[in-house]
Formats: sequence, structure tokens, C-alpha cells
Amino acid sequence: MSQAVTASVADRTMGLAYAIAARHAIKPAFDKADALVDVGLSSLDLVNLMVAVEAEFDIMIPPASLTPKNFYSIETIARMVESVRGPSA
Repeated sequence: MSQAVTASVADRTMGLAYAIAARHAIKPAFDKADALVDVGLSSLDLVNLMVAVEAEFDIMIPPASLTPKNFYSIETIARMVESVRGPSA
């Protein structure tokens, strides 16, 4: 997995997270490494983010990958997306 691909996935995921945060008047001033629950995203927001990520990247996240560790931050989501997409994506 290349750094450029991961950065692109992270940037697109960050846009999705900002949109969800904006719905709740949360100031979307957070970094890719910040814990999403610490910036104010609720568990329902994280579910919405998961669905948005699946749609954005045209993937189905396997149940084994639906862990708090994989949805901790934008960076962890990007790494998980890359692993689900595989090397050919």
C-alpha cells in the first residue's frame, strides 16, 4: 500500500467525517490521528461514517473489520479501507 493511496483514502474519509460532524454543529477542526469519539462523534455518527465509507469506496466492510480499533481515527479507517480493497484497488 503506497503512502499516496493511503493519503487519498484518508483525505476522502476526512471529508466524510467533516460532513457528519457539521450536522451536529461540531467544529470539524480535527486531525487524521485524533480519536473520533474525542472530537464529538457519537456511536451513531460512527455507524453513519462506516456506511458513508462503504459507499464512497464501493466496498463492503467485513464483520471482522468492524472493530473500535479500525474506527478509532481517520488514519485507522484509511488503513482498514486499504486492507479491504486489497492491492489491486
